[in-house]
Amino acid sequence: MPTAPKPARHEAAESIRQSNPEVIRRMNEFTNATFRTRGGRMGSGMGLLLEGLWGYHMSAVLAPHKIDISWIAEDQYNDYACTYLDEDWNPATKAGELLCIEAKSMNLGADEPKGHFAELATNIGPEDLLLVLVWEWLPVQDSRQQVWPSVVEAFLGRALSLARLRDSLHIARGGTFVDRLACPDECVPELCQHHGEPLNARGSRERLQGPESREPKGSSIGANFGGLKRMIGVGTQEARAKRTEICASDEVAGQFVDFMQRVTRR
Repeated sequence: MPTAPKPARHEAAESIRQSNPEVIRRMNEFTNATFRTRGGRMGSGMGLLLEGLWGYHMSAVLAPHKIDISWIAEDQYNDYACTYLDEDWNPATKAGELLCIEAKSMNLGADEPKGHFAELATNIGPEDLLLVLVWEWLPVQDSRQQVWPSVVEAFLGRALSLARLRDSLHIARGGTFVDRLACPDECVPELCQHHGEPLNARGSRERLQGPESREPKGSSIGANFGGLKRMIGVGTQEARAKRTEICASDEVAGQFVDFMQRVTRR
């Protein structure tokens, strides 16, 4: 009997998206039974633990599709790679790898939900995904004072769409991106490492990799670029018009804006 063909990148991405509701259900079932505590401390590191649990549960759900979720061990952009289950995976050469996934978590109990999506669009693959888990501490039924961490909302969509939305609104708000032909550090164009780095409306760099001459006073970076909530903000008519235009032409961008507006109003 011939073996089934291996899934292509877009098929793997679709399998992950379709599997996400079941993964969230399994996660919540597990955390409700296991992670019961009193207090529900905000800065507990629970968001990182939930991101890790997502990887484990997604791998289990994806097994019938002959793909799984592998951890990217180095300290770099992307938390996970989607890999072929029956092939060796080489993170350096990307052999056996279909796409990458960046995971973010947001605690609804925080004054301002955190999470930054700041990777340059040029480094994001066409099928790469961004996962956002929104969670909160909920009371355990019939248990005195105990709470458990519940994922109450989740977004999983094409990361490149969201990077393009972020970058367009960054420009609409007065931000710019470094051009190697006019780098503030006066780099030799062919050797410039700052090309494409974001500068805010004040001209300050927004990432550590940005020009040293644009380091803001009192801080190493501006730190607003790619904030999950702030990156969709529109304070001018131009920015509002641009966001409306992008959301009308890109379904993923529109879904993300709706998602962020909904969860930040909860």
